[in-house]
Amino acid sequence: MLNTKIMKSTLMATTATLVLVGAALQPVQAQPQSSNVAYINSLTVSNGGSFPSNTTNAAFTAFNFFNLPYNTASYSTALGPGGVCGASACDTVFLNVASPSPFRCNVNGLLGTQQKTDLVSFVSNGGKLIIYDSECSTQNYSWLPYPFTTNNPGARGGRGTVNIVEDNALSTKVGDPSCTGGDPRCINATTLGANTDAVGDMNVMTSLDNNWCLDMSGTNSINQTGPTHTYARYGNGLIIYNGFDVDVLNVSTQPVNTVAAGNLSKIWLQELQVQFNPTPLQVNGVPYMPCGVAVVGITQAPLTAINDLASGQNSHTVTATLKNQSGAPQAGVTVSFVVQAGPNSGVSGTCSLNVNCTTDSNGQVSFTYASNGSLGIDTIHTCFTNQLQQQICAQDAKKEWIRTQLRVCDVDSDNDIDKDDLALISRSRGQSVPPGDPRDANGDGVITPADVKVCIPLCTRANCATQ
Repeated sequence: MLNTKIMKSTLMATTATLVLVGAALQPVQAQPQSSNVAYINSLTVSNGGSFPSNTTNAAFTAFNFFNLPYNTASYSTALGPGGVCGASACDTVFLNVASPSPFRCNVNGLLGTQQKTDLVSFVSNGGKLIIYDSECSTQNYSWLPYPFTTNNPGARGGRGTVNIVEDNALSTKVGDPSCTGGDPRCINATTLGANTDAVGDMNVMTSLDNNWCLDMSGTNSINQTGPTHTYARYGNGLIIYNGFDVDVLNVSTQPVNTVAAGNLSKIWLQELQVQFNPTPLQVNGVPYMPCGVAVVGITQAPLTAINDLASGQNSHTVTATLKNQSGAPQAGVTVSFVVQAGPNSGVSGTCSLNVNCTTDSNGQVSFTYASNGSLGIDTIHTCFTNQLQQQICAQDAKKEWIRTQLRVCDVDSDNDIDKDDLALISRSRGQSVPPGDPRDANGDGVITPADVKVCIPLCTRANCATQ
């Protein structure tokens, strides 16, 4: 990004299993991993399979699991201090949509509006939500903050293919599908697809929201391709969706990538281990949960940034990245950038590297525009048209333009005004400058001796002396 201070980057992923981390409706402290897990209804899957826990598997002793009956009237109370997790509030809720009857694959019929609202509020206040819907029929996820629909093949016992699209805390390793490189988070996509029905019977997203970030995608046994392991930040929390069939998973399955079922246990473990409230983009300079690929195929960055016009930060650049469901860059795609709201609404700009706004060999194209000098927040809307002639858009980016009070005349940005600044202004006489240039003390857009006259009374020391 040109001349831009990035102040923050955010947000602001079939048993169905919902893992929600959060304490009642109160914000929780930053969590290095899940600790107190409230599971709704059961850890057993009606279509086959069971999830390991601290009482059944030594690899999960870092987590405490507590039952939360699905028909509990107030989830917010039950998950708070003194609720189902005891004196400590629950920091994780596990909703197993495919748990045994009567809950079996009927999340919408058996969870009321208030219960769903409570779960979403937990996430907003710092919770982690993981959804599994192993071999369920299509579920209605319209109650989630980022709704989606899925293609569900059911229990066919088939085989399929799955791809690791992004290296992150949930899974690795792009370019090493058989885990020969020894990465500790590596999921063996090859054996998972070829030696179990976890992939062949997996559910994949078919309607997509640009807030979902893509971890794994694949093709199931009925030849439907789409995202199957995704995540999204919501408020201070994290949502994870997992569409794998888990009937080969049992309570004692060790989380290892050397055997097929062990990969499912390892995915479950790493979902519990991921940090939240908030979930970092990177840790020690290494990508952690970077959201490098959105399920819709397009991302833009930075999503938020602030420029100080008084410091000469008069332009802003966003970069769009296009990748397919396998994570491969998409070159030659035209991207539209529109500043659709804010002080610079409707402004034109320039694209690079390709000036015609098509993506390069890395699937990227950047857009740069200049401020008109007004303060406020721009909204940047970035889209492309897919092969079905549908417009697909990234999350909107926000750009805030501010102007600090004492930057006029401080040309060398050393926090004072002296003869050095006056000399720099004098040497720029006759130049036309954009709004907010510290040399343009009278704001008329041209550097003249009048600007020096405005600055002299503003000098930090007597006689505009240097320090």
